[in-house]
Amino acid sequence: MASDFKKLSDKVKPREQLRDAVSPSELKAEALLAILLRTGSAGCNVLETARRLLDAFGSVAELVKSDWRTLERNIRDYNKRHPERKIKGVGQLKMLELAAAFELVRRGYEIDGEDIRKIKIAKPEDAYRIFCKAALTGEEQEGFFVLPLDTKNHPLCTVPLRVTYGLVDQAPAHPREVFKAAVRWGAQSIIVAHNHPSGDPTPGKDDILMTERLVEAGRLIGIPVVDHLILGVSASAGGRGFCSLKKMGVGGLA
Repeated sequence: MASDFKKLSDKVKPREQLRDAVSPSELKAEALLAILLRTGSAGCNVLETARRLLDAFGSVAELVKSDWRTLERNIRDYNKRHPERKIKGVGQLKMLELAAAFELVRRGYEIDGEDIRKIKIAKPEDAYRIFCKAALTGEEQEGFFVLPLDTKNHPLCTVPLRVTYGLVDQAPAHPREVFKAAVRWGAQSIIVAHNHPSGDPTPGKDDILMTERLVEAGRLIGIPVVDHLILGVSASAGGRGFCSLKKMGVGGLA
């Protein structure tokens, strides 16, 4: 099984999936975990090892809460319960590496010590704080992001989802891609955003027209667009705040 892994197509191999994906959110959890694990063991390739490790914890949420001692305990207990499909090849070194990665993830959940998923989006400024976590600083191209929300306007994910990489002065975002991400996360509503590499968040005509398309698509699908933020963030121009199209009363968001 392990040797057969090299014969798999690039569409199945985790690293190649990530390389070719528009956004990491397209990958299944097992593929992302397999990249961190790097290798499997004799008779059990890295994807199967990742599947078993996820089974040992029941969910990604529980897995990323773990320190290395919890990893060790759960793997030991899982192997006792499932001797026919043991988790192999995950020794203390890999556990320490995973624990370090998970700690970074947990710290990434926070804004000023607060879990992003517990922040209620009550005003554009709340969303702006979260979109600033999307690593927009340093971008010289426009990127388009989606923040899926639950029924209480809490984010469903830890960082906004990148939908597209734009050209130097435009970030085409097709409604299909925007709502594909929203549906995947079970969103009840969404807030979208994109950055202007010039550092000037003033919306252009194309920004307003694109927003109108998204708002209309959201009405048809049943996932309303709450707001569209334009972020004045770039590497060369610094940041000049943001603009809320809802606050401006344009793009069908009035």
